[in-house]
Amino acid sequence: MDRRRMASYYGGAANDAGSAVEDFGARNQTSPHGNGFDNPFEDRYYGTTPRTMHDSNSGENFGGGARLNNAMGSMHEKERLDDLARKEATKVITGGTGGEGNVNKGTHEHVEDLETTKSRRCWVAVAWALTCCIPTPLISVCGRMKRPDVRMAWREKVAICAIIVFLWFVLLFIIIGLGLILCPKEYVWTLDDVAGHNTQNSAFVALRGTVYDITDFMKQKHGDSAYTATTDDFVSYYAGNDVNASFPIPVRVACPQFVTAKDDPNYLYFYPVQGTVDEDPNDQVMFQHTINRDPISTELQDINFYSKYALPVLKKFKKGGVVWKYQWIEDMYKEQSQYWRVINKEVFNLEPYFAAAKSGLNTNKKYNILDSKLEAIMDQGGFGTADVTKDWDAINWDPQTRSANYNCMKNLFYVGEVDDRQSVRCLFTNYMLLAFACLLMLVVLVKFLTALQFGNKRRPVPPSKFVICQVPCYTEDDESLEKTINSLAGLSYEDNHKLMFIVCDGNIIGSGNDKPTPRIVLDILGVDPEYDPPGRDYLAIAEGS
Repeated sequence: MDRRRMASYYGGAANDAGSAVEDFGARNQTSPHGNGFDNPFEDRYYGTTPRTMHDSNSGENFGGGARLNNAMGSMHEKERLDDLARKEATKVITGGTGGEGNVNKGTHEHVEDLETTKSRRCWVAVAWALTCCIPTPLISVCGRMKRPDVRMAWREKVAICAIIVFLWFVLLFIIIGLGLILCPKEYVWTLDDVAGHNTQNSAFVALRGTVYDITDFMKQKHGDSAYTATTDDFVSYYAGNDVNASFPIPVRVACPQFVTAKDDPNYLYFYPVQGTVDEDPNDQVMFQHTINRDPISTELQDINFYSKYALPVLKKFKKGGVVWKYQWIEDMYKEQSQYWRVINKEVFNLEPYFAAAKSGLNTNKKYNILDSKLEAIMDQGGFGTADVTKDWDAINWDPQTRSANYNCMKNLFYVGEVDDRQSVRCLFTNYMLLAFACLLMLVVLVKFLTALQFGNKRRPVPPSKFVICQVPCYTEDDESLEKTINSLAGLSYEDNHKLMFIVCDGNIIGSGNDKPTPRIVLDILGVDPEYDPPGRDYLAIAEGS
């Protein structure tokens, strides 16, 4: 089959496909080169005319006579021209380069129109909402993104980053912020905490539900010439203690609605016990800040000494409030029959009140100043719980009576608040973080257990399929090539189903090698060193080759 007949054959096939192929066949038959094809095709695939190229190659590869060389060259030439004609005919018929895509443009792009799903539309809306502050012209100019699909992909990436940052802040809020919201930081102290500050360098006192740091206060001059308090006195009698007994408040001053001038004209009416101290104030070693205790002191002569002089000075040294564990209060009420009661988380020690009210000195019930309804819920003999908030709220009082009884209790018997730092509300975030940590540990444990191999490892059945392992070599060294070949040879495929196809791309000596790459491969495979394999031609089909 000569060249003209071959061209006519493909021209006839093209006639069946359309007029475009007829032009192709006609062009082939009228080729000025006499080989059925225009010279541009030859230049593209061979770089020169077929006859010239194969004449030269034939002389190099075979070394025979000129006639044998021409015959062999013509045979190779016909095969290549056949393949070229098929490809060119296919290109004309399809209008492309053989790839999927737009047949009019002949590109390798694959264009497929798909219906936009609802989830995709929602995600696009979210991406636009998160990146709406970034205008499209800014992305086109500064980002050099001219295509709308590229700009949309960029917006989606920014939206994903924004969501990740938002989740970071949510996690930080759960770890740090949520705990502060559920349980705000409180500057509170227990009496045990106060007791630990009893030195000259750190001296705390508790007074009517409030903690004060008197470390610097002790260094100042106090009292007059008759009653001078030294630093040692403060440390011995005050530091680390409850000092309610040192600042008694006349009942007439604390509860003016219940004790009148007729009942106590000289403000000498005190409850015998103050705050959390069980001893009589008259037996205390602490100095009693009461009226007429120091005749030459003008401040002590004032009936409002505590509120007018003591509190303003101590206010500068305030550290926080006194708190009590509810279980301790409950034990005091139930097990020791003490009158410790809780109303709206405020702790009241009414032991001084009922001790005086039930004593033989309570003639004419002068110590029963509180309303009888309040006394009834406070004196329940250990019944119920120490928290009487519901009973307090259930008392049918007018606002004035309720306020008068509450203020009287607050001024005389208030000792602090319930310590809720160990409540579920305050420990919720800790429990939550602990649960997350346990969950992570559980996941790690499950993964660890699943990774363990209990029993003998079952060897997989060798696959029976045929496999070709292609190894391209260029400038690798002996060690790299040997590792690669050995690893492929050690695959679990059967030897009669496995083929290693090693390609040495050129007779090149790599950096650090003393032999060409093909010789290194032959030595690894154990080929005779005297054997010199011939070079092989190949046709590169990649675009641009």
